[in-house]
Amino acid sequence: MANSKKLTLFGLIGITMAFFGTVRSVPTLAITGWTQIFYMLVAAILFALPIALMSAELSTGFPEEGGPQVWVKKALGEKWGFVTSWLLWVQMFFGMVMVASTVGVLFGYVINVPHLSSNNFFIFAVILISYWGVTLLNLKFDMVKIAGNWGSIIGVYIPFVVLVVLGVAYMIKNGINPSGYLANFKAGDLLPNLGDLGSLAYLSGIIFIFAGVEISSVHANNIENPKRNYPIAVIASVILLVIFNLIAGLTVANGVPMGKMELSNITQPYMIFCENLGIPSIFVNIISAMILIGVLVQLSAWVLGPSKSMIKVAEDGNLPPFFQKRNSKGIPISFVLIQAIVISLVSVMYIVVPDVNSAFLVITITTTILYCIVYALIAISAVRLRYKSPDMERPFRLGNKGNGLMWFVALLSLLSVVITIIVSLIPPSILPASFSTGYVIYQVVATVVMVGIALLIYKYKKPSWKKSE
Repeated sequence: MANSKKLTLFGLIGITMAFFGTVRSVPTLAITGWTQIFYMLVAAILFALPIALMSAELSTGFPEEGGPQVWVKKALGEKWGFVTSWLLWVQMFFGMVMVASTVGVLFGYVINVPHLSSNNFFIFAVILISYWGVTLLNLKFDMVKIAGNWGSIIGVYIPFVVLVVLGVAYMIKNGINPSGYLANFKAGDLLPNLGDLGSLAYLSGIIFIFAGVEISSVHANNIENPKRNYPIAVIASVILLVIFNLIAGLTVANGVPMGKMELSNITQPYMIFCENLGIPSIFVNIISAMILIGVLVQLSAWVLGPSKSMIKVAEDGNLPPFFQKRNSKGIPISFVLIQAIVISLVSVMYIVVPDVNSAFLVITITTTILYCIVYALIAISAVRLRYKSPDMERPFRLGNKGNGLMWFVALLSLLSVVITIIVSLIPPSILPASFSTGYVIYQVVATVVMVGIALLIYKYKKPSWKKSE
């Protein structure tokens, strides 16, 4: 193991950025106009950096496979370790509905029938077909091997670069669009409008851009001089992500007319830019098809990833034998089918909520809230383990001595979690007033039910559930 090849600083920056490179979140950023600069800085400084730095210390101190659930289990006990793994699984139900919803929108543009992108029933049908399709393919084939890295290159990196280039070209040609989201700039536009509290809900959607930031910490042990290089890599990655997302977000905010932003429709700005710059419309169809491939590859990766983590938790005796079933290829069949069924039920939101935009934002916010609970548990665990395992070797450590820096970073993280949950419970201004009360009830009930189910399962678990070796 000593000879294993170490990651370079630039290699880790590349890997970290690869986790968060996506064009999907750009409309959510763009709809906030100039305020996106403030929101993006808050998301990066209060949310992404503290979580990434704490995760680096925890993953280098506890390098065994399992990540957050292992850290929380060692700090707070098996019950909260189980809750952590459970929440990281169930947040996917909402997150994958949000991701799958963009398949329908993109498909409408690929086949040149763009009005389908705002048809609730069409979006609902495509979510079911695409998610069940990739689920069944994953049961039969190793889709991660088949798709490899090309899915990300075709579906994420190229479209993101093209979006930025087109947006900058549009801005150079036209300047500030008088009917766009950046028109009539005033210094006050850089800060949230507290007169419209509903607009604060977008902060939750923007914070979602960085959800999963703890994943890159698995590479912290594999970099030369982690004490020095890991924080440089994380900070550089976050700065670059902020810059690229803001260039994309500001140019899209400039191109799309005020009040016309479609949150789940990333094709919209490509159409506007291409039409204005005289680029043939076939280009939009090609880009839509490329992003569609990227979304399907991402969906495919998520079908098995969380399920493989959960079956280990189940085999430790936290879930009944039914959940411990694998097929002949070792795939956790029960988890894969349960998540497909629940995702189908959650996608009914696209029929219940009046428009696609609102449903997309509501589901994004639910995912963010569930992630926030996990991040609160990670922050508490990071501090707890400083006192519980003070002599443990920490290749990367926040602060050379004492626990002051860890306390500061953990409290900063907890503050960002509290702020995010509060703004997430404010009904978004995009929702009709008649849905405001229902929105709050839905978010509270969804969160309480998801956490409550985990606590109930743990309370009533039986010794006989543990899989014999």
